[in-house]
Amino acid sequence: MTNQNYYFICANNCFGNIFDSQNLEKIYIIQNCFDSDFIHKIIQIAENNKYSLEYYLSPTDPNCINGIIIKELQIAIIKNYNYISKYPVIVDNILDFSDIYDESQLMNYKKDIIELTTKKSEYFNLACKFLKSAAELSDNILELSKKYIDQNKLNHFINRMIIKYINEKHFYDMNCINEYKFINSISFAGYFESDIFEHEAKRIFYISNENFLGWYFTKFIADKFPNICKVICPDALDPTKIRAIYLKNPKILFVIKNKTTNKNYSEKYHFINFINMERFVYPNFKKENKQKLKFIHKCHKSIINETVKYLKESEIIKNNIENIYHSSIIPNKKNNITEQFINQIFP
Repeated sequence: MTNQNYYFICANNCFGNIFDSQNLEKIYIIQNCFDSDFIHKIIQIAENNKYSLEYYLSPTDPNCINGIIIKELQIAIIKNYNYISKYPVIVDNILDFSDIYDESQLMNYKKDIIELTTKKSEYFNLACKFLKSAAELSDNILELSKKYIDQNKLNHFINRMIIKYINEKHFYDMNCINEYKFINSISFAGYFESDIFEHEAKRIFYISNENFLGWYFTKFIADKFPNICKVICPDALDPTKIRAIYLKNPKILFVIKNKTTNKNYSEKYHFINFINMERFVYPNFKKENKQKLKFIHKCHKSIINETVKYLKESEIIKNNIENIYHSSIIPNKKNNITEQFINQIFP
């Protein structure tokens, strides 16, 4: 990719409704395609023709592009996901690549494919269960912290910030439509996060997330701006929570940053504000729950580490399956379906 305009196609544990059928002319769902050349060829042609693209990555492999939106053509192309079709044929179209494979050759590997696919699903499902457990642990801490949050102090702080940084005219765009984008994931390589909005924003607020308390702040912000055009970024591990909010017109970004994030922000921007959530928590929170917090954090870290291990195993098996299918591709059939599709979408 030549720019930073990338997101994740879905959360780690569910498909995200990031493709708005009503604002797209066509959504093409690619099925049974175990070859990355197809989508990369489409990207290359679109880039050469100077189209504006949004790139959507696999949450388990941030090096893999699993979807794009070509903005000028209002077209989305999604690879290998269980997209729930809303408007079959008139918007949603299936592009099936089954015919590009030599079935007689694949039959030699039938037993291997079935065993590998079963094992891959087993590892992936275990990873999803671990992530669900990790989300439940963070919920336990939030439940513990409820009575220790100084809601008035937090509300006053946000109100003062609004007066200082946000013009009143931004509050009343009744035609605004919220967008939803996933910018973070847990992959086989660990935690990964897109910084696209950090490049666009004129002002950035990084919110600390010790004991997962940053979720309070993003929820307050979401409630404060019902009529400002914004991008809401659900957290990939728990989409019920908000990882970041980008206010599009004033170009202000609020994003949770864990202490474990390995990035140096001190030299990168001069318009960054750091918000320490500890200032809105009564001091006795840690004192009264010290052992519980320590135990939950230890379990949470262990679960995330195990999740990464299972995702690594799933990714290795996925590559083995793709190699089998790739070896049985019939080049002429692949080229024909690719050329037909290119001629269909590019005027």
